[in-house]
Amino acid sequence: MQTRLPLLLGLRGNRLDDEVRAWMRERGVPAGFLLFARNIESPEQVAALADELAEACGFRPLIAVDQEGGRVQRLHFAGRLPPARQLGDWYAVAPEAALEATFLHGFLLASELRAVGANWVLGPVLDLALPQTHQIIGDRAFAAQPERVVTLAKAWADGVRAGGCLRCIKHAPGHGRAVADSHAELPIVAASADELLHDMAPFAALAPQVESVMTAHIRYPALDNEVATYSGKIMNMMRQEWGFEGLVLADDVGMKALDGDYSARITRALQAGCDVAIAALSQVQAGMAGTLFAQNDWATLRDADIPTMQGASLARLDALEIPQPPAPEQVAEMRARFLRLWADGPRRMG
Repeated sequence: MQTRLPLLLGLRGNRLDDEVRAWMRERGVPAGFLLFARNIESPEQVAALADELAEACGFRPLIAVDQEGGRVQRLHFAGRLPPARQLGDWYAVAPEAALEATFLHGFLLASELRAVGANWVLGPVLDLALPQTHQIIGDRAFAAQPERVVTLAKAWADGVRAGGCLRCIKHAPGHGRAVADSHAELPIVAASADELLHDMAPFAALAPQVESVMTAHIRYPALDNEVATYSGKIMNMMRQEWGFEGLVLADDVGMKALDGDYSARITRALQAGCDVAIAALSQVQAGMAGTLFAQNDWATLRDADIPTMQGASLARLDALEIPQPPAPEQVAEMRARFLRLWADGPRRMG
Protein backbone atom coordinates (compact mmCIF):
# COMPACT_ATOMS: atom_id res chain seq x y z
CA MET A 1 0.00 0.00 0.00
CA GLN A 2 1.29 3.45 -0.95
CA THR A 3 2.52 5.78 1.79
CA ARG A 4 0.31 8.87 1.72
CA LEU A 5 1.41 12.37 2.66
CA PRO A 6 -1.12 14.88 4.10
CA LEU A 7 -0.59 17.40 1.30
CA LEU A 8 -2.60 18.85 -1.54
CA LEU A 9 0.46 19.62 -3.62
CA GLY A 10 1.00 22.34 -6.19
CA LEU A 11 3.18 21.57 -9.21
CA ARG A 12 5.87 23.58 -10.97
CA GLY A 13 4.68 23.58 -14.57
CA ASN A 14 2.59 21.83 -17.18
CA ARG A 15 4.35 18.47 -16.78
CA LEU A 16 5.37 16.39 -13.77
CA ASP A 17 9.04 17.22 -13.33
CA ASP A 18 11.67 14.64 -12.47
CA GLU A 19 12.51 16.17 -9.09
CA VAL A 20 8.94 15.81 -7.76
CA ARG A 21 8.67 12.34 -9.28
CA ALA A 22 11.84 11.24 -7.45
CA TRP A 23 10.65 12.87 -4.19
CA MET A 24 7.38 10.94 -4.41
CA ARG A 25 9.23 7.65 -4.93
CA GLU A 26 11.29 8.34 -1.81
CA ARG A 27 8.74 9.97 0.50
CA GLY A 28 5.25 8.95 -0.57
CA VAL A 29 2.27 10.04 -2.61
CA PRO A 30 0.45 13.28 -1.70
CA ALA A 31 -3.22 13.09 -0.78
CA GLY A 32 -3.83 15.01 -3.99
CA PHE A 33 -2.58 17.65 -6.39
CA LEU A 34 -3.77 21.22 -6.99
CA LEU A 35 -3.63 22.82 -10.44
CA PHE A 36 -3.13 26.52 -11.12
CA ALA A 37 -2.85 28.60 -14.28
CA ARG A 38 0.85 27.71 -14.52
CA ASN A 39 -0.16 24.06 -14.96
CA ILE A 40 -2.80 24.63 -17.62
CA GLU A 41 -2.28 25.22 -21.35
CA SER A 42 -4.77 23.08 -23.26
CA PRO A 43 -7.23 20.25 -22.64
CA GLU A 44 -4.79 17.77 -24.17
CA GLN A 45 -1.92 18.98 -21.97
CA VAL A 46 -3.97 18.81 -18.75
CA ALA A 47 -5.17 15.31 -19.62
CA ALA A 48 -1.56 14.27 -20.28
CA LEU A 49 -0.50 15.74 -16.91
CA ALA A 50 -3.29 13.79 -15.19
CA ASP A 51 -2.00 10.61 -16.87
CA GLU A 52 1.56 11.38 -15.69
CA LEU A 53 0.34 11.83 -12.13
CA ALA A 54 -1.56 8.55 -12.31
CA GLU A 55 1.53 6.76 -13.60
CA ALA A 56 3.72 8.24 -10.85
CA CYS A 57 1.16 7.40 -8.11
CA GLY A 58 0.22 3.97 -9.38
CA PHE A 59 -3.48 4.95 -9.31
CA ARG A 60 -5.74 7.82 -10.40
CA PRO A 61 -5.08 10.50 -7.76
CA LEU A 62 -7.24 13.34 -6.53
CA ILE A 63 -6.63 16.40 -8.70
CA ALA A 64 -8.21 19.59 -7.38
CA VAL A 65 -8.85 22.96 -9.01
CA ASP A 66 -10.23 26.26 -7.72
CA GLN A 67 -13.12 26.32 -10.17
CA GLU A 68 -15.78 28.81 -9.07
CA GLY A 69 -16.60 30.92 -12.12
CA GLY A 70 -15.90 34.62 -12.50
CA ARG A 71 -12.31 35.55 -11.70
CA VAL A 72 -11.62 32.14 -10.10
CA GLN A 73 -11.97 29.71 -12.98
CA ARG A 74 -8.70 27.98 -13.81
CA LEU A 75 -10.09 25.90 -16.67
CA HIS A 76 -12.21 27.79 -19.18
CA PHE A 77 -11.54 26.08 -22.48
CA ALA A 78 -15.30 25.79 -23.00
CA GLY A 79 -15.88 29.44 -22.02
CA ARG A 80 -16.04 31.48 -18.84
CA LEU A 81 -18.98 31.31 -16.46
CA PRO A 82 -20.23 34.17 -14.24
CA PRO A 83 -19.32 34.64 -10.57
CA ALA A 84 -21.52 33.40 -7.75
CA ARG A 85 -22.80 36.89 -6.89
CA GLN A 86 -24.54 37.22 -10.25
CA LEU A 87 -26.39 33.99 -9.53
CA GLY A 88 -27.37 35.34 -6.11
CA ASP A 89 -28.61 38.63 -7.57
CA TRP A 90 -30.61 36.71 -10.17
CA TYR A 91 -32.14 34.52 -7.46
CA ALA A 92 -33.43 37.63 -5.70
CA VAL A 93 -35.71 38.42 -8.66
CA ALA A 94 -36.30 35.04 -10.35
CA PRO A 95 -35.53 32.26 -7.86
CA GLU A 96 -36.73 29.27 -9.86
CA ALA A 97 -34.74 30.04 -12.99
CA ALA A 98 -31.69 31.17 -11.02
CA LEU A 99 -31.67 28.02 -8.91
CA GLU A 100 -31.72 25.81 -11.99
CA ALA A 101 -28.97 27.90 -13.55
CA THR A 102 -26.92 27.60 -10.35
CA PHE A 103 -27.09 23.80 -10.52
CA LEU A 104 -26.07 23.91 -14.19
CA HIS A 105 -23.25 26.36 -13.40
CA GLY A 106 -21.71 23.91 -10.93
CA PHE A 107 -22.31 21.00 -13.31
CA LEU A 108 -20.54 22.70 -16.22
CA LEU A 109 -17.54 23.79 -14.13
CA ALA A 110 -17.10 20.26 -12.80
CA SER A 111 -17.67 18.48 -16.10
CA GLU A 112 -14.85 20.46 -17.70
CA LEU A 113 -12.49 19.22 -14.99
CA ARG A 114 -13.59 15.61 -15.40
CA ALA A 115 -13.10 15.77 -19.14
CA VAL A 116 -9.36 16.34 -18.63
CA GLY A 117 -8.76 14.04 -15.64
CA ALA A 118 -9.31 16.37 -12.66
CA ASN A 119 -11.95 15.38 -10.10
CA TRP A 120 -12.19 17.81 -7.17
CA VAL A 121 -13.71 21.29 -7.22
CA LEU A 122 -12.55 23.53 -4.37
CA GLY A 123 -15.93 25.18 -3.89
CA PRO A 124 -18.56 26.35 -3.18
CA VAL A 125 -17.70 29.53 -1.28
CA LEU A 126 -20.05 29.83 1.72
CA ASP A 127 -18.75 33.17 3.00
CA LEU A 128 -21.41 35.86 3.39
CA ALA A 129 -21.33 38.93 1.15
CA LEU A 130 -21.46 41.58 3.88
CA PRO A 131 -20.87 45.33 3.45
CA GLN A 132 -17.36 45.04 4.88
CA THR A 133 -16.37 41.83 3.04
CA HIS A 134 -12.91 42.18 1.55
CA GLN A 135 -12.66 42.19 -2.22
CA ILE A 136 -10.59 38.99 -2.10
CA ILE A 137 -13.98 37.34 -1.56
CA GLY A 138 -16.17 39.98 -3.19
CA ASP A 139 -18.37 38.56 -5.93
CA ARG A 140 -17.21 35.02 -5.17
CA ALA A 141 -19.89 35.00 -2.41
CA PHE A 142 -23.48 34.17 -3.40
CA ALA A 143 -25.35 36.52 -1.07
CA ALA A 144 -25.52 38.25 2.31
CA GLN A 145 -28.33 36.12 3.77
CA PRO A 146 -27.29 32.74 5.24
CA GLU A 147 -30.47 31.00 4.11
CA ARG A 148 -29.98 32.24 0.54
CA VAL A 149 -26.36 31.09 0.58
CA VAL A 150 -27.47 27.64 1.76
CA THR A 151 -30.06 27.31 -1.01
CA LEU A 152 -27.75 28.46 -3.80
CA ALA A 153 -24.62 26.70 -2.58
CA LYS A 154 -26.49 23.40 -2.18
CA ALA A 155 -27.78 23.63 -5.75
CA TRP A 156 -24.29 24.47 -6.99
CA ALA A 157 -22.70 21.65 -4.98
CA ASP A 158 -25.30 19.20 -6.29
CA GLY A 159 -24.39 20.33 -9.80
CA VAL A 160 -20.70 19.76 -9.14
CA ARG A 161 -21.36 16.22 -7.98
CA ALA A 162 -23.57 15.52 -10.99
CA GLY A 163 -20.71 16.87 -13.11
CA GLY A 164 -18.42 14.20 -11.69
CA CYS A 165 -16.39 15.95 -9.00
CA LEU A 166 -15.95 16.09 -5.23
CA ARG A 167 -16.78 19.35 -3.42
CA CYS A 168 -15.09 21.51 -0.76
CA ILE A 169 -16.95 24.22 1.17
CA LYS A 170 -14.82 27.24 2.09
CA HIS A 171 -13.56 29.28 3.96
CA ALA A 172 -14.62 27.88 7.34
CA PRO A 173 -15.81 29.23 9.69
CA GLY A 174 -16.44 32.25 7.44
CA HIS A 175 -14.51 35.02 5.67
CA GLY A 176 -17.36 37.51 5.25
CA ARG A 177 -16.48 39.82 8.17
CA ALA A 178 -12.77 39.90 7.37
CA VAL A 179 -11.59 43.29 6.14
CA ALA A 180 -8.07 42.06 5.30
CA ASP A 181 -6.80 39.58 2.73
CA SER A 182 -5.29 36.49 4.32
CA HIS A 183 -2.98 36.11 1.33
CA ALA A 184 -1.26 39.30 2.53
CA GLU A 185 -1.84 39.48 6.32
CA LEU A 186 -3.68 37.87 9.22
CA PRO A 187 -7.31 39.08 9.43
CA ILE A 188 -8.79 39.34 12.92
CA VAL A 189 -12.58 39.22 13.09
CA ALA A 190 -13.71 40.87 16.31
CA ALA A 191 -17.31 39.68 16.09
CA SER A 192 -19.37 38.27 18.92
CA ALA A 193 -20.14 34.59 19.26
CA ASP A 194 -23.74 35.25 18.20
CA GLU A 195 -22.61 37.14 15.10
CA LEU A 196 -20.27 34.31 14.18
CA LEU A 197 -23.03 31.77 14.73
CA HIS A 198 -25.06 33.70 12.15
CA ASP A 199 -22.14 33.71 9.71
CA MET A 200 -21.42 30.01 10.19
CA ALA A 201 -24.98 28.88 9.49
CA PRO A 202 -24.25 27.89 5.86
CA PHE A 203 -21.28 25.77 6.94
CA ALA A 204 -23.28 24.07 9.67
CA ALA A 205 -26.09 23.34 7.20
CA LEU A 206 -23.99 21.97 4.34
CA ALA A 207 -21.01 20.37 6.10
CA PRO A 208 -22.73 16.99 6.56
CA GLN A 209 -23.54 16.88 2.82
CA VAL A 210 -20.10 17.47 1.27
CA GLU A 211 -16.78 15.65 1.14
CA SER A 212 -14.39 18.33 2.39
CA VAL A 213 -14.10 21.65 4.21
CA MET A 214 -11.35 24.26 3.78
CA THR A 215 -10.26 26.38 6.75
CA ALA A 216 -9.77 30.14 6.86
CA HIS A 217 -6.48 31.67 7.97
CA ILE A 218 -8.34 34.10 10.24
CA ARG A 219 -8.41 34.65 13.99
CA TYR A 220 -11.81 34.84 15.70
CA PRO A 221 -11.21 35.83 19.34
CA ALA A 222 -14.80 34.96 20.31
CA LEU A 223 -14.10 31.36 19.29
CA ASP A 224 -10.38 30.99 20.05
CA ASN A 225 -7.29 33.17 20.21
CA GLU A 226 -5.60 30.84 17.73
CA VAL A 227 -5.89 31.17 13.95
CA ALA A 228 -8.75 28.93 12.75
CA THR A 229 -6.38 26.67 10.78
CA TYR A 230 -4.41 26.05 13.98
CA SER A 231 -7.40 25.86 16.34
CA GLY A 232 -8.34 22.53 17.87
CA LYS A 233 -11.46 24.21 19.30
CA ILE A 234 -12.68 25.21 15.86
CA MET A 235 -11.86 21.78 14.44
CA ASN A 236 -13.89 20.17 17.24
CA MET A 237 -16.77 22.55 16.49
CA MET A 238 -16.77 21.41 12.85
CA ARG A 239 -16.80 17.77 13.83
CA GLN A 240 -19.17 17.88 16.79
CA GLU A 241 -21.53 20.80 16.19
CA TRP A 242 -21.63 20.74 12.38
CA GLY A 243 -21.54 16.94 12.20
CA PHE A 244 -18.79 17.00 9.59
CA GLU A 245 -17.20 13.61 8.93
CA GLY A 246 -15.18 14.36 5.80
CA LEU A 247 -11.73 15.71 5.04
CA VAL A 248 -10.58 19.04 6.55
CA LEU A 249 -8.16 20.96 4.34
CA ALA A 250 -5.93 23.70 5.69
CA ASP A 251 -5.99 26.53 3.15
CA ASP A 252 -2.71 27.24 1.40
CA VAL A 253 0.00 27.37 4.07
CA GLY A 254 2.04 29.77 1.91
CA MET A 255 -0.30 32.67 2.68
CA LYS A 256 1.16 35.53 4.66
CA ALA A 257 -1.54 35.26 7.33
CA LEU A 258 0.57 32.44 8.75
CA ASP A 259 4.07 32.92 10.03
CA GLY A 260 7.01 30.65 10.66
CA ASP A 261 8.72 27.98 8.61
CA TYR A 262 6.72 26.56 5.69
CA SER A 263 6.87 22.98 6.94
CA ALA A 264 6.15 24.04 10.53
CA ARG A 265 2.90 25.59 9.33
CA ILE A 266 1.86 22.22 7.92
CA THR A 267 2.71 20.49 11.19
CA ARG A 268 0.70 22.98 13.25
CA ALA A 269 -2.36 22.60 11.00
CA LEU A 270 -2.20 18.81 11.23
CA GLN A 271 -1.75 18.90 15.00
CA ALA A 272 -4.87 21.08 15.32
CA GLY A 273 -6.97 18.52 13.48
CA CYS A 274 -6.66 19.29 9.77
CA ASP A 275 -6.38 16.11 7.71
CA VAL A 276 -4.51 17.65 4.77
CA ALA A 277 -2.65 20.93 4.21
CA ILE A 278 -2.66 22.75 0.89
CA ALA A 279 0.95 23.28 -0.19
CA ALA A 280 0.22 25.30 -3.33
CA LEU A 281 3.87 26.34 -3.73
CA SER A 282 2.69 29.60 -5.29
CA GLN A 283 4.28 32.98 -4.89
CA VAL A 284 1.65 35.02 -3.09
CA GLN A 285 1.05 38.33 -4.83
CA ALA A 286 -1.47 41.13 -4.39
CA GLY A 287 -4.99 39.83 -4.72
CA MET A 288 -4.46 36.07 -4.62
CA ALA A 289 -1.91 33.30 -4.93
CA GLY A 290 0.19 33.99 -7.98
CA THR A 291 0.86 31.60 -10.80
CA LEU A 292 4.62 31.59 -10.25
CA PHE A 293 6.19 28.59 -8.53
CA ALA A 294 7.70 29.29 -5.09
CA GLN A 295 11.07 27.56 -5.35
CA ASN A 296 12.12 28.43 -1.78
CA ASP A 297 8.97 26.88 -0.31
CA TRP A 298 9.50 23.76 -2.40
CA ALA A 299 13.08 23.45 -1.14
CA THR A 300 11.80 23.63 2.46
CA LEU A 301 9.00 21.17 1.84
CA ARG A 302 11.25 18.76 -0.07
CA ASP A 303 13.60 18.42 2.90
CA ALA A 304 10.97 18.60 5.66
CA ASP A 305 9.98 15.74 7.92
CA ILE A 306 6.30 15.57 6.90
CA PRO A 307 4.36 12.85 8.78
CA THR A 308 2.51 10.23 6.80
CA MET A 309 -1.28 9.99 6.87
CA GLN A 310 -2.60 7.51 9.41
CA GLY A 311 -5.67 6.67 11.46
CA ALA A 312 -8.85 8.71 10.98
CA SER A 313 -7.32 11.09 8.44
CA LEU A 314 -6.22 8.27 6.17
CA ALA A 315 -9.62 6.59 6.58
CA ARG A 316 -11.38 9.81 5.55
CA LEU A 317 -9.16 10.09 2.48
CA ASP A 318 -9.75 6.47 1.51
CA ALA A 319 -13.51 6.92 1.97
CA LEU A 320 -13.74 9.55 -0.77
CA GLU A 321 -15.56 8.21 -3.81
CA ILE A 322 -15.23 10.20 -7.01
CA PRO A 323 -18.58 10.42 -8.84
CA GLN A 324 -18.97 9.10 -12.36
CA PRO A 325 -18.41 11.69 -15.10
CA PRO A 326 -21.36 12.77 -17.22
CA ALA A 327 -21.68 11.72 -20.85
CA PRO A 328 -20.57 14.31 -23.45
CA GLU A 329 -24.08 14.56 -24.86
CA GLN A 330 -25.43 15.37 -21.39
CA VAL A 331 -22.82 18.12 -20.99
CA ALA A 332 -23.83 19.61 -24.33
CA GLU A 333 -27.51 19.54 -23.35
CA MET A 334 -26.81 21.14 -19.97
CA ARG A 335 -24.67 23.87 -21.55
CA ALA A 336 -27.41 24.72 -24.04
CA ARG A 337 -29.96 24.89 -21.22
CA PHE A 338 -27.74 27.18 -19.14
CA LEU A 339 -27.23 29.53 -22.08
CA ARG A 340 -30.98 29.73 -22.70
CA LEU A 341 -31.64 30.53 -19.05
CA TRP A 342 -28.85 33.11 -18.98
CA ALA A 343 -30.12 34.83 -22.11
CA ASP A 344 -33.66 35.06 -20.69
CA GLY A 345 -32.57 36.02 -17.17
CA PRO A 346 -29.79 38.44 -16.21
CA ARG A 347 -29.84 40.08 -19.65
CA ARG A 348 -33.32 41.33 -18.85
CA MET A 349 -32.58 42.26 -15.24
CA GLY A 350 -30.80 45.46 -16.24
